[in-house]
Amino acid sequence: MDKKVLLVIVAVIAILVLAISLVASSLEKLSSKEVGLQYDTIQKDLEDKVYTEGLHLGPVGFEFIVFPNIYTTMKFTGLECLNSDGVRIELDVTYQYRVQMQHLKEVVLTFKDFDDYETVLRSVGTASLHESCSYFNTTQFQANRGEFQDKLAEILTERYSVLKSDVEDLQVNNIKRPSEYESAIRSKERAKENIAVAKEERPRLVTEANTTLREAVSEAVIITDKAESDARIRKNLARAEAEAIIELYNKEAEAYEAIMGSGGLQFSPEGFISYMGVRVIADAKNPVYIGMKSPAKASYIKD
Repeated sequence: MDKKVLLVIVAVIAILVLAISLVASSLEKLSSKEVGLQYDTIQKDLEDKVYTEGLHLGPVGFEFIVFPNIYTTMKFTGLECLNSDGVRIELDVTYQYRVQMQHLKEVVLTFKDFDDYETVLRSVGTASLHESCSYFNTTQFQANRGEFQDKLAEILTERYSVLKSDVEDLQVNNIKRPSEYESAIRSKERAKENIAVAKEERPRLVTEANTTLREAVSEAVIITDKAESDARIRKNLARAEAEAIIELYNKEAEAYEAIMGSGGLQFSPEGFISYMGVRVIADAKNPVYIGMKSPAKASYIKD
């Protein structure tokens, strides 16, 4: 083979290989979940056009600066923040974000690529969570959880808008307060329940107490009436007994007066005492043994 022909064949092959290489280096593919901007690595030029899914031809040696074409999940697990009471709150939060396509070139010029952009977005998200936390006290985190989520969404949307990103589907999955506070809350709730039960039981207990009081008052009245009745009976019995004794003594006195009087028997004082002794001994229920002088002799005086 002629040397010149051989050189031509080699040159053609080299040209074909170079052409293929140039064409290959001028083609880049984007998936359905990606968008990108063409960047000429030789001329250091960044295009304005946003490319979507497909195989695209560009300058030799160009590359795509790729961003997600769908919403990406940002997740915070166990993030701690201080609320307005100074109590440490632990949060689990997720939300979706996506770069605003009309500002993609501005984002790339500011943050270079998606990795750096995502790092900044995470830092801004963390700061937004801390700020939102500071607007609510410990009780409000439990009672007004929806308000906290709305406030967080408002702050995130505002801050991400500055970074040319949209926010969707914010979810506050967990709000964990300190265990000491939770224990205090449970004790408080139990106390409230006990108070509620006591309030419900109060009418019944008051009724029972009033019933017992009325029974006690009635019993006291009955006892008092019985005591007063017994006292009247005893008083009347004592009066009757005293009157009987007085009547007996009056009769005895009259009898003695008749005996001692001028119309009856005449006794000397010693004789009268002896007479009384005989009467006492005679009336005694048990035998009486006593030594004493014989009674005085009665003297009969004719009127």
